[in-house]
Amino acid sequence: MLVIFPVGFDEKFIVRALMRKREGIDGLEHGDKLMAILPEGYEEERRIVNALEAIEGIALPIVGEGNVIRLEVPLHGENLVLAIKRGIEENMTRDRIVLAVLSGGMRPLLVGTMLALLSLRDARIIVESDFENLSGYISLELSPFLAPQSKRWKLVLCGLAKGKSVRAIAEELGVSPATISNELEKMVNYHLVKAERPDGRAPKYYVTSAGRMYLKLMGGECDET
Repeated sequence: MLVIFPVGFDEKFIVRALMRKREGIDGLEHGDKLMAILPEGYEEERRIVNALEAIEGIALPIVGEGNVIRLEVPLHGENLVLAIKRGIEENMTRDRIVLAVLSGGMRPLLVGTMLALLSLRDARIIVESDFENLSGYISLELSPFLAPQSKRWKLVLCGLAKGKSVRAIAEELGVSPATISNELEKMVNYHLVKAERPDGRAPKYYVTSAGRMYLKLMGGECDET
């Protein structure tokens, strides 16, 4: 997993996020990477440096030496976004999971990070932000917002959510099972479904939290059949 975060004057939001567990992610592990997004000339601001050093002190013993990256970016519009995108792509981990903690840092860095994330492909992206009073946080997968709007995808997800097989869904939609399997492979790329292969047999698909969010974006509840 690659964790990216703009750094502000307070490290507590970042530290809280690093300790959380998520769907399919057990928490920060050895070999994960952290990338701090920092404004050009950040070393002149002692509070930012202090916050960064506190985060590194906690994270380095877990992820290992060399896995905490300081990305210093220019505060100049498109160059800011391109620098962040390039930094993410160059440090992407093999599992292609990106956790973006957008709870601190300068507003241009927050906006630039979000825009850079929107340009990524074939990655599972989780965006989180804590409330300032630490009463809670929001955590959303980005892929449902990037996936194409498709009535067929919605019907396929609804069928899976009800425990129906690929063959049963295909019969209901009047298409071949191969057609539904092809659609499911595309949906896997957006992390809307997860494929499991018990005993090497044909994959069985399950709706993920991102898939459930996609259903809500596409109009809420599934129609009863």
